[in-house]
Amino acid sequence: MLCAALVSAFWVVAAYVPSGSMEPGLPAGSLVLGWRGAYRQAQPQCGDVILFEHPGLTNGMLVKRVIALPGQCVEIRAGRVYLDGLPLDEPYLKEPPAGDLAPLTLPEGCYFVLGDNRAASKDSRFWEDPFVRREEIHARVVLRLFPFAAQPQL
Repeated sequence: MLCAALVSAFWVVAAYVPSGSMEPGLPAGSLVLGWRGAYRQAQPQCGDVILFEHPGLTNGMLVKRVIALPGQCVEIRAGRVYLDGLPLDEPYLKEPPAGDLAPLTLPEGCYFVLGDNRAASKDSRFWEDPFVRREEIHARVVLRLFPFAAQPQL
């Protein structure tokens, strides 16, 4: 029992995905495994699917994809994401997104996150505080446990 608690506290975390905001890769009801050690020596990168908490949103963990890093400028025009003026290739999207976001430069230590199913995701675009701080990030999602997929779209 102690061993399981230590592994959970320092190495892995399991989390439930309650909504369809990360479909198709993580359908509603998925159970995912996050690797806490992923960011001990490295920083989150664009495209990483992360588990994090964000004050005022929920008492549990959230799962979203990192879209922009500290110092980058993110903008959304007609649903298309631009990083530092260049269009972002997003093969993981469920369907073509819509909407706009004025250019936003990320402060040091902050990340911008979006769901893969943009039509059903409450993410950085809508939060009063759109930035996920480094200390709020708990793990990088590495495996979909249920429903099992040998090659989930992460």
